Amino acid sequence: MMAPGEARLTRHKQSPLYTIMKNLIGIIFIVSFLSCSEQKEKDYFIETSDITNFWTAYDSIKKVTEKTEVFKNLYQDKASKPFTKMLGLSGDLGNPDNYLESFGKYPKFWESLRKPTLELRNISKEIESCYKKVEKVYPKFKPGNVCVFVGPFAIQASVPEPKDIIFMGAEMNVPLKAVDLSEFDEDISFVYLNNIKSTIIHETIHLQQKSDVTDVLSACIREGSADFLAELFLGVPFKSPAYDYGWENEKELWTEFSKELHSTDWSKWLYGSSGTEERPIDLGYFMGYVITKSFYEKMNNKDLAVKEIIEVADFDQFLEKSGYSEKFKK
Repeated sequence: MMAPGEARLTRHKQSPLYTIMKNLIGIIFIVSFLSCSEQKEKDYFIETSDITNFWTAYDSIKKVTEKTEVFKNLYQDKASKPFTKMLGLSGDLGNPDNYLESFGKYPKFWESLRKPTLELRNISKEIESCYKKVEKVYPKFKPGNVCVFVGPFAIQASVPEPKDIIFMGAEMNVPLKAVDLSEFDEDISFVYLNNIKSTIIHETIHLQQKSDVTDVLSACIREGSADFLAELFLGVPFKSPAYDYGWENEKELWTEFSKELHSTDWSKWLYGSSGTEERPIDLGYFMGYVITKSFYEKMNNKDLAVKEIIEVADFDQFLEKSGYSEKFKK
């Protein structure tokens, strides 16, 4: 719940960068969450102290030989309550050596992140703006808590119950123009194609969704609908290599996708292992998006359409009502 607002890899199947970023895509953790006592913002909290801790640790390891221990002590061991929970869930975030390896390989990249990530400590206005856009159309909207941290290009997620929370990696949510990507062998600019508000709304939609994911169809509609609604509420087209490829190969993808609707293995369509040398990962996001878009366009009552998109429980019926399956029968 790349991620997505979640970044998507493209082209190379098993490059070094692919290995580093394999968990970049939005991962939805359904877990219990402990009570927190962070900064209050209306009826939700926004936790950004981990950004400050990160840069304190980053600067401190330049002066010592025991870099792993110092970084762990100053960053991970001082984590906020929500970030502490996420450290326990993610091996990538919990291992300080993952950070140190990335610092060594991409020093210009990390230095370029300092100013824009520190600016995210003042993210409250963007979050409030996004929440108001959703609530205006969906009165049952429940705002999520937010924790912004700095990861080794690892993860974005939303945790629905019992303490709704959105986790956002600051390093993946800054303006493209602010980041130095010259050290990477591959073009990863796609990570920064969408505004941070897109990530916020995408993950916020996931917090509103309550239906279980059981197969390819439900998983892809869940992700694609969050992309569609982020686009709808912001009025800005969602950008992704998967979408570029999808629009160019839509008929072929639907033919392939339609044969696997009820498969319980969606690794071919979603997340880090879904790409090949011939096509980008996360084409399931695109398929869920176009089905949702078709559903929305057929509904006369647009507010009701948004409600049904968020609360969909019968995904086969949703597909039928969308009329999308008829598109290529003409």
